[in-house]
Amino acid sequence: MAEQAGIRENVPLAPFTSIKVGGPADAVAVCTSFAGVTEALRWAADRNAPVAVVGKGSNLIVDDAGFRGLVIRLAGRLSSISVRGADTLWCGGGASLPRAVQRAATAGLTGLEFGASIPGTAGGAVAMNAGAYSSDLSQVLEWAVICDANGRRKVGRDDLAMGYRTTSVQGNEVVAAVGFRLAPGDPADIKTTLDGLRTHRRTTQPQGVRTFGSVFTNPEGDSSGRLIEAAGLKGFTLGGARISPVHANFIEAGKDCRAADVIALMDEARRRVRDAGGPVLHAEVRYLHPEWGIGAPPLAEIA
Repeated sequence: MAEQAGIRENVPLAPFTSIKVGGPADAVAVCTSFAGVTEALRWAADRNAPVAVVGKGSNLIVDDAGFRGLVIRLAGRLSSISVRGADTLWCGGGASLPRAVQRAATAGLTGLEFGASIPGTAGGAVAMNAGAYSSDLSQVLEWAVICDANGRRKVGRDDLAMGYRTTSVQGNEVVAAVGFRLAPGDPADIKTTLDGLRTHRRTTQPQGVRTFGSVFTNPEGDSSGRLIEAAGLKGFTLGGARISPVHANFIEAGKDCRAADVIALMDEARRRVRDAGGPVLHAEVRYLHPEWGIGAPPLAEIA
């Protein structure tokens, strides 16, 4: 039955993430249509199996024990990008957000440039309202197509309750397509902006190592990177994980790194920042629990 539904079993998940740690999933479905997503979600619902959507895996830790459920990946039409009308960029949920930024720039559309610094998928970025450089996707999203086990529905931005790195998208729902409302712009000016953002990223974030995006959200009026560096942890190593010597709000994975090392290092950073009189840091990176699905990492309680 699984093979007929296009579902593979016992699939390693570490290669699906940018930090390359974690165990296997019981099942993986690669979906190329809205109907395929619904079918996969129904397959999981019939078995009472948890579901996780994994795109570029650029903001995800997979537990060392893997995942006892179904992982969904979007491909084909659901990873495509096209310009619709004068100002709308249509993206499948599995489309690369940086590639969408480049497509918009080529079409002379502005407003999404900050997304060049978010190495994930359009659907995943919308589901968590990702952002960078004081902008986020709530500012440009017009609509999204949400699939669940009963079918699909098209919703507007206001229906998603988009806040700071959060939305109302549930774990048994998939953001299968999105529409960004952009504005006409000068292609040369857009290119200049993108060149500047890419240069800034290359010079301020780790390159050529196994890592993921920002580990912690920024407290109001401050930055987690500054707080962790001030606590003396820049370059600090625990097991196979290291706080980046380039930017302290990034964690790098060494050759023998485990997911447990990453979680332990996050705990240590939070504790040290709090002990130094700073705020309790909250995780921006997501965690794939073996039984529950994607949620917050299992960090220690800090008063």
